[in-house]
Amino acid sequence: MPNGIDATFRLTRPGVPAGQAATWQTVLTEFAAEIPDPERVEVIITDEFEKVAGEYRVQAVDQSNESETAEQYRASRSDGARAAALTVRLPHDKDVVVVGSPLYAHGVRSMRHTLLHEAQHVRLNQHGDTAHAVHRRTSFTLPSDDITWEYLWIAESSIDEFRCERTVHERGWTDPSNTNSPQDVDGVEATFHATRAQYRRNQNVRAAYENGIASLERLATVLAYGAAGLATGVVTAESWAEAPAMGRVLDVLEELPGTSVVVPRETLIDTAVQLAKRLRRLLQEQGFDCYFLDDGTLWFEVR
Repeated sequence: MPNGIDATFRLTRPGVPAGQAATWQTVLTEFAAEIPDPERVEVIITDEFEKVAGEYRVQAVDQSNESETAEQYRASRSDGARAAALTVRLPHDKDVVVVGSPLYAHGVRSMRHTLLHEAQHVRLNQHGDTAHAVHRRTSFTLPSDDITWEYLWIAESSIDEFRCERTVHERGWTDPSNTNSPQDVDGVEATFHATRAQYRRNQNVRAAYENGIASLERLATVLAYGAAGLATGVVTAESWAEAPAMGRVLDVLEELPGTSVVVPRETLIDTAVQLAKRLRRLLQEQGFDCYFLDDGTLWFEVR
């Protein structure tokens, strides 16, 4: 494969049509050009995305939930969207990018947008300025009176998503069908409503917590993608005028550069804390809250 990238097909049906293989080769050549050290990257194209992605997620060097099993990984998000690719940082400075082979059916533009977005995650990892788990690489104490670890982990991941997507737009690789809009926010907000309704029926706090946090994570990602479009002018401010949630995060994210600039860890953690506080506000506006009690107990509240 191109430029030292170790790329393989892991398919349940053997054989890849020549036309498809050539298209993947073209996009992977562009992908490899974005990687500082291609020889430390493996790309797996598979028609068993959930299974393969789950296998690698449990090997990641930094996990927010270390008890999660490979079988528990789900590509589906709370609003029904599905992940098409996943980048995982492995031990010994290796990265693996798992890509769902059905991405091919969406066309070259979508393939390029998705693969080059994932390439930026690899770039952040290799440059050492990924925000994900940056609190583990700095001298950091959680400001427990404001946020919990849930908010911080989501904020860190959202920062990375913003920076990667910003770079995609700045390089001119945008697939318009991959940009987010206020309608996507509406879809996530509907999942919060469903969680509240379910809680009223069964009073299951654990389920409300899991579903509520999953919805917040999805909302943060949608807003990060949307903010990247706004910051680069790919989408207009007017198009987001009816989504107040964007106003909670845009001013925190928009000053962050793309992946070509290495951001100091101190800046990343400060930004993550600011964003985490905004995420808590967003969760409260949806009728929930997650915080520590005076004795240190984590509490999830449905209002």
